[in-house]
Amino acid sequence: MANCPNCGVHLKKTYWKPNCPNCNVNIFYHGMQERLENDVKTAEISLNKMYAMLDRAKASYIGSKLAIARIVLSLIPIGPLFLPLAKLAVNVPFVSEEFSINAITLYNAVSTMDFEGLLGMFSSESLSLAVILFALSIVFIALGAVGSLVGFILLFLSCSPKGIQRNLGFSCSALACYILSGVLFLVSGSQFASVLGEGAFSASLSFGYPILILLAIAPIVINLMIKKNPIVVKSSAEKRKQEIAEKAAKMAAEMEEERKKQEEQRMIEEAYAAEQAKKNEESK
Repeated sequence: MANCPNCGVHLKKTYWKPNCPNCNVNIFYHGMQERLENDVKTAEISLNKMYAMLDRAKASYIGSKLAIARIVLSLIPIGPLFLPLAKLAVNVPFVSEEFSINAITLYNAVSTMDFEGLLGMFSSESLSLAVILFALSIVFIALGAVGSLVGFILLFLSCSPKGIQRNLGFSCSALACYILSGVLFLVSGSQFASVLGEGAFSASLSFGYPILILLAIAPIVINLMIKKNPIVVKSSAEKRKQEIAEKAAKMAAEMEEERKKQEEQRMIEEAYAAEQAKKNEESK
């Protein structure tokens, strides 16, 4: 059994008429205006939230000259990863080679690595520490690259709450990983040299590594500058309201002008009709 939404009278399940038998209000359309107004308010709130998110994303990329510079400076740390970052020289009986290390050579080495042989080196008491440190240097440089890339991707959230802190977190983490990778690489090289002999093995950093460190500092500097000079997020919702108000005012002015013209035309026609009526009376 249902109740009338207006007067609350009980309605039978077999009652199918649209109007209440007690107050005669239309049951279906009762409160429709209020529901429509609530739906409009809910839609407007959701739309404003969406536009606010788009405004923040837009400001994060082109909100100022510093924001535009941040796009470039957040991406360039990826470039030096493809430069020569380090060198390995091996000079043992039957093998005398020098290897240049960068992101491509590391990927090729890992993808074709003999993991059974690597596990055997891990089990070796003399080489296990050197191998672990070398593996950690690879892991940290990979984590640094991921941190730089993720920080670049999440730039659109820079103007959201704690956006600058997020950017600084990824940039500082990437820089720390790059530094740790270089330190671990040198330590692992010295461990290999102490086991295999000074002339048999040597490891050194190449020119790409200091370039990588310098460019990894750039996103931190630019984010600190933006933190000191915050980007102002321009609200498109307010802009739309202003544009609508201006259009409404313009339409009202045009309608008022049209009304005045019609009023003047009516007065002219009435004056003409009165004059014609006066002439007709005089002619009689």
